[in-house]
Amino acid sequence: MNLEALVLTDRADEYIGKKGPVKQQIITVIDQSKTGERLSQPIEYAMSEEERAVHAGKLQDKPINLGIRELSFFGTKIRARGRIVGVVGK
Repeated sequence: MNLEALVLTDRADEYIGKKGPVKQQIITVIDQSKTGERLSQPIEYAMSEEERAVHAGKLQDKPINLGIRELSFFGTKIRARGRIVGVVGK
């Protein structure tokens, strides 16, 4: 699924997981697809290490395209997995 989204937040996240400390860069996005069918709530996306090196801290308030392959619950939030296809305007 491809999603045109606006990045609401771009933040570092650290916690202790089952296998030890976890450091991630998390973006929260809201669907801005041109079709009439949009997601009604924001979702989170955890960047891969490669994406983190390129995009960490640089996406706040920017439109992006996300290729989503999986949606799951992470606590009370919806977390997407996939990849950042591109930053709109670049």
